[in-house]
Amino acid sequence: MREITVGLIPAPELPEELAYDIVEELPAIFSEKINHKACWKIEIAVDPLTGAVENAKEVIDEAGQIKQRKNWDYALCLTDLPMYSDKDLMLAEVNFEQGVAQLSLPAFGSMPLRSRVRKSIVQLVGELYERRMESSNATTSANKEMVSANENVHQSGKKKGLIKRQFHFSPIRRVESAEKEEAPDLRFIITPRIHGKLRVLFGMTYANRPWKIIPSFKPIVAVAFATGAYGLIFPTLWEISHSFDILRLIGLMGAAILSIVVWIITAHNLWEKPTSKNNQSVRKLYNRVTVLTLIIAVIFYYVVLFILFLFTVLLFVPPDLFISLGGVKGSVSFGNYVDLAWLATSIATLAGSIGASLENDELVRNITYGYRQNRRYNEMNQEEAHT
Repeated sequence: MREITVGLIPAPELPEELAYDIVEELPAIFSEKINHKACWKIEIAVDPLTGAVENAKEVIDEAGQIKQRKNWDYALCLTDLPMYSDKDLMLAEVNFEQGVAQLSLPAFGSMPLRSRVRKSIVQLVGELYERRMESSNATTSANKEMVSANENVHQSGKKKGLIKRQFHFSPIRRVESAEKEEAPDLRFIITPRIHGKLRVLFGMTYANRPWKIIPSFKPIVAVAFATGAYGLIFPTLWEISHSFDILRLIGLMGAAILSIVVWIITAHNLWEKPTSKNNQSVRKLYNRVTVLTLIIAVIFYYVVLFILFLFTVLLFVPPDLFISLGGVKGSVSFGNYVDLAWLATSIATLAGSIGASLENDELVRNITYGYRQNRRYNEMNQEEAHT
């Protein structure tokens, strides 16, 4: 039984976690879907270049060198970078000559579920395997040895719809290229373009994992909660919460969330400016990812504060006192407490934006950016320092 080694080359953080999550399942799946008469072996080699270089060809070439050094049969890169073909966004590309493919996780959207990534890996490895088997049939002896294996190759060919079937609302266009210079042999393009841009935007935001901001921003939560708790001492806040309708409360919430997002971006220099090196479309994409990452992170932060304030007012504001000092007519309902906690959260969030500037710049960037964007930021700063 011939041993076939497939190397996974993920970028650090999310791609690396995903690779280690599915690596144990892949040998059995490859045996079932591609060739059951081969012994499949999977190895992982994390490479920072996969998560930092925007030029897809550089990644392919680097992967090809790693494949040769480690004596792999095939190599597959998992990147959290967007991949472009002219102005089109790609989900994946395959270079048959080097035996290398790469998969862009952001193209899966906000949640690149492991099952979808796994199915895509099966198709890409199947494409590489099938092409090599076709090439190996050049001699008569090879034909005889590969008769049974070719049955599996045809089965692999039937799996060419694995990727397409996963994107019902964003069709995937399969493009095969006859050029042998720089263009890969096979590309999977997301259509229409607007769908591809939205998928990549949400996918890169997901890779930044904005929900992890709360543990690192404990000082901001403490400052915001202390400010809001102090404001709850005065009945004026109770009266305002009772007089505000839901539209005003929503508007104040939106203004509070936007204010802290703008404050963090400006105070910690998170907005990427035009340089001679960065591409305009890529720069705009990264800035949108930064804004969306912070908006989601601040929403998590806002929800935590709201829960804290709701618990506080329910515990420490008795209904009789709310009626006498808060201007509530009749009985006090749960909705009155929700409105008061909601208003206190918005005011505390506005105060928390000032606290956000007290954090270390590097810490804020580590929280806001994923590995890919943080490395990009550092490289551009180094370039500016040398110019």
